[in-house]
Amino acid sequence: MIKPIIYLISKSRQNNPDPLNHTAKLSAVKYYGARVTELNGAQAQNNAFGEQYDKSWVIRCDGTINADYVGFENEFNEKTMAPKYQINQIRRHINRTTLYVVRTVAK
Repeated sequence: MIKPIIYLISKSRQNNPDPLNHTAKLSAVKYYGARVTELNGAQAQNNAFGEQYDKSWVIRCDGTINADYVGFENEFNEKTMAPKYQINQIRRHINRTTLYVVRTVAK
């Protein structure tokens, strides 16, 4: 299924000048036209991840994508940056990127 909008969320790679502040700043970018496949079967999840999860997705995007988390349209809030799902694996191909996302809510 093609989702109209997903959010690619990345952590800031800049060092914080405050040595006691270890929070990472997050930035979200809208991505249009991602192809999202939901994996519901145990065998499909074992083949893709080697484990079983409550819910998982395979997301295919055109071009080179760098992200740490993914948010889905109609549930992701840009102000609070939640809920976001952790990217378990990234595979890069010649002209597309495949993201393997599991339903582990990252806080």
